[in-house]
Amino acid sequence: MLTTHAPRALSPTRDLGGPLRGLAANISRYPQPGIRVQLGRSIIALGQLVTLALTSWQNLTTEVLSIEPATYCAGVRRTSLFCLGSETPQEFGRWIGIVIATLVIAGVFPRILAVAHLWLALSMNISLSLPDGGESVAVFATAFLVLIELTERRRWGWHHAQAGPVSLPRSGLRAISYAGSLALCIQLAGIYFESGLAKLAVPEWVDGSAMFYITRDPMFGTVGWVGDILQAATMLPVGTALLTWGTIAMECTIAVFLLLPSRYKRYALLGVILLHVGIGVAMGLWSFAATMIGTALIAAYSLADPTHVDTEGRK
Repeated sequence: MLTTHAPRALSPTRDLGGPLRGLAANISRYPQPGIRVQLGRSIIALGQLVTLALTSWQNLTTEVLSIEPATYCAGVRRTSLFCLGSETPQEFGRWIGIVIATLVIAGVFPRILAVAHLWLALSMNISLSLPDGGESVAVFATAFLVLIELTERRRWGWHHAQAGPVSLPRSGLRAISYAGSLALCIQLAGIYFESGLAKLAVPEWVDGSAMFYITRDPMFGTVGWVGDILQAATMLPVGTALLTWGTIAMECTIAVFLLLPSRYKRYALLGVILLHVGIGVAMGLWSFAATMIGTALIAAYSLADPTHVDTEGRK
């Protein structure tokens, strides 16, 4: 004999209660930033420091696409550290930026320096000529870092954060910081998804020949002996296809792992390191590599369970 059951009544409160309780539990366990987050922000700052210290001021402020230097300090851009009290970028901002980047790397007062680091990244993005793409990523990474660092209680970022409920800040700050970490992962995954999927709309990427042209590009082409090897490899159709389609597969895979639970995000970090160290060696885009690797490191570990990370760090 068949029995029938009355349909279960809809209850938004009950249906949403499970996910909301899970979210509340995640926020309650969300830790203050640890050494891995400090390492990530230091790698980003190191790329900025190298750019400011080793690039001539003329090259930093050169005219690009007929955009005059005065344009870099117009309107709200006057708030840039390179434009303070001036209508064109001034070199004194370079030294201010070097000091900020050095302090970030040193790890002093990370919660306060997070704001200065955002100012530096934003200033470099809007007031300098840096056509490597990393400056835009540095802006959103440091912006989310301001939120992530709201739970920071240490005066020195290289000091081990205590794990456990006794070290957790107020729940409101944890919620904001947790949202910043989550948004950073989503934003970074979006960058890699967009980069990988957008290539499928370009005929050269679809037919597997794109890396042949990229390695020989006059501006961003490969350099040194590695460049010679890559150019020789791309003379072979199979070599060109593997490098071309392998890049798309790597970017999409990184994006997927960034959206998975924390224990899988380390694989995304490994992919980012392999991809961008390869780009750095082949094309010399080291500041771009530093920005992407540092951002991925923060994204991989800022959401990690504090007990798991702490235990792993002692192994």
